[in-house]
Amino acid sequence: MSNAIQEEPTPRDIIPDLRIVPTASLIPHEEHDPQRSAPLIERIRAAGIWLNPPVVAPLDAERYVILDGANRHHAAQALGYPHILVQVVNYESDAVQLETWHHVISNILWFEFLRNLREIEAFHIESCDLLSARAALARREVLAYTVLSDNRAYTLNADVHSLSGRTTILREMVDTYKARGTLNRINTDSISMARRLYPDAVAIVVFPRYHPAEIMVAARDGIHLPPGISRHIIHGRAMRLNYPLSALTENGETLAQKNEALHRWIQQRMAEKRVRYYAEPTYLFDE
Repeated sequence: MSNAIQEEPTPRDIIPDLRIVPTASLIPHEEHDPQRSAPLIERIRAAGIWLNPPVVAPLDAERYVILDGANRHHAAQALGYPHILVQVVNYESDAVQLETWHHVISNILWFEFLRNLREIEAFHIESCDLLSARAALARREVLAYTVLSDNRAYTLNADVHSLSGRTTILREMVDTYKARGTLNRINTDSISMARRLYPDAVAIVVFPRYHPAEIMVAARDGIHLPPGISRHIIHGRAMRLNYPLSALTENGETLAQKNEALHRWIQQRMAEKRVRYYAEPTYLFDE
């Protein structure tokens, strides 16, 4: 048994790094999803509170890359808020984990979905078994693969090799179905499992795993990934803030004054024992 003395946690270990920053200082690495952002704008406008802050990582002294929250950032811009409340994290720490979402497509006919993909210029689509498609994507030999309702897999590829070129093709691919069908995120490539949540699902599109450096370069260089691909798991994420939106408006306070007020608000919440940390994964039913 180890006799090592465990150090007391610091305030930064306990309290998330919440800041109010200029909305324009946030840089997305992916496109926002209109199917999600449009209703989100109305919910925020009606609620009058800032619920879940976007999670960001510093890019330089003045800019932050949005790891999660592109739709909330778009909503803040659309509503005209000059400042936005965010959670800042260290992208290189163990508290941030990068995974990948898949797209499950509904409300479009499967043959229309496949036909639209075939119309992309220089796009190569080949039928294969699911195991081979998984292996090809793991080796980055293909851009993505899709699984249709008959459980047959199709690899999707193009003769491009740069991050910019591959991302452009992926955006074109997602554009073929995000406006015609319904796009949801899922973490399985099994159609039968997907249909437990989305009974009308006709296809799943599976994307490659990205490295954090690719996410940062995509943001820095304006190479936006399609919406809903990167999945950042944040250990110690701040949620359900219910912070007043009025604090993010042009209300006569400087940015420093707004952050001082935010700090006092956090201290008060902690003193009133209104902040609770959940170490275990949770399901939220009121998103």
